[in-house]
Amino acid sequence: MLAILKNEFDDNHLHWMKACEHFGVQFEVVDIVSQQWLDILKSKAWLGFLVCPSGRQSHFKTLYDERLSILNELYSSKLFFPSLTEVKLHENKKYLSYWLRANEIPHPRTYVFYNQLEAKGFITNYEQQKLVGKLNIGASGKGVVILRDKINQLNYIEKAFSEGIGQSWGPNMAMGGWMHRIKKLIKDPSRIKKRLQIYNMNRLEIQKDFVIFQEYIEHKFEWRVVRIGDSFFAHQKTKQGDKASGTKGIEYIIPSDNLLNFVREVTETYGFNCMAIDLFEDGMGGYLINEMQCIFGHVQSFICAKNDRPGRLLTENGGWFFQEGVFNENLSYNLRLETFLDFLQNEGAFRSER
Repeated sequence: MLAILKNEFDDNHLHWMKACEHFGVQFEVVDIVSQQWLDILKSKAWLGFLVCPSGRQSHFKTLYDERLSILNELYSSKLFFPSLTEVKLHENKKYLSYWLRANEIPHPRTYVFYNQLEAKGFITNYEQQKLVGKLNIGASGKGVVILRDKINQLNYIEKAFSEGIGQSWGPNMAMGGWMHRIKKLIKDPSRIKKRLQIYNMNRLEIQKDFVIFQEYIEHKFEWRVVRIGDSFFAHQKTKQGDKASGTKGIEYIIPSDNLLNFVREVTETYGFNCMAIDLFEDGMGGYLINEMQCIFGHVQSFICAKNDRPGRLLTENGGWFFQEGVFNENLSYNLRLETFLDFLQNEGAFRSER
């Protein structure tokens, strides 16, 4: 039996459940936020764990990472999907910046300050005009602001170390597709309640007593490359205003082999099998990793397309080719689970239940 490790709010566990039902897999949903989480998990034998990391409020993110770390120690011989490292990088921009720097992976220069005077001194000596202010947690571009001059940058620091910085909340005005979104709400009114809950959670998430700055990279678009097992997907996220994150503008363009090879090398080096990576081109033929998320959605029912036909990218004999087909059903959770089951079967662990 597989354990689905539910978080405090999001519906990721529902997609895992749907995928398990699709493949005829036995599962049980365990609320990792519950006081009884450890007793419940220790009471049964599990073949593996399907993970639903938290990503909206920092205290629940901390809870999930801490408890998953304990489980990873207790069940070191079992498989977690996504892995613990993938989860720790998810929605934690501080940790991501430390990890990228420590492993010497190209990324925009990022600065984390817990000392107000040190942060102000940095701004005084910073040579570029634009600077990006980021909140540690917050997807779809929420909490990302472009600070255009030293006055705004110093004011940002002052606010962060006094009342704190909040993220934007409410409908994402950059997304567009209003008629489609309204139709979905009319068809399923429960979505309204859920959206209001999400907006309130975003409103309550305040970052205080530290700041995260990132150098501004001039760009016309941002690449998103997704790896799930041996399947790769890619598209461009188009820019609106000063940023591409959160706009939901997409151009289905197949990237160069160089970009795909870069992502494959990073993911294979660190054993990542469920990861979306957002990248800038550095203008010199290289790439800079901006974000890494192990749980991600997609606007359409597919992530990658060629000539308006959905598919995926595969590598063979050192080269890349596009395979047409539908591979992202159920927000790609079916493919996630298929990948996970293959891992288990290769270990001889899952043959009795498949």
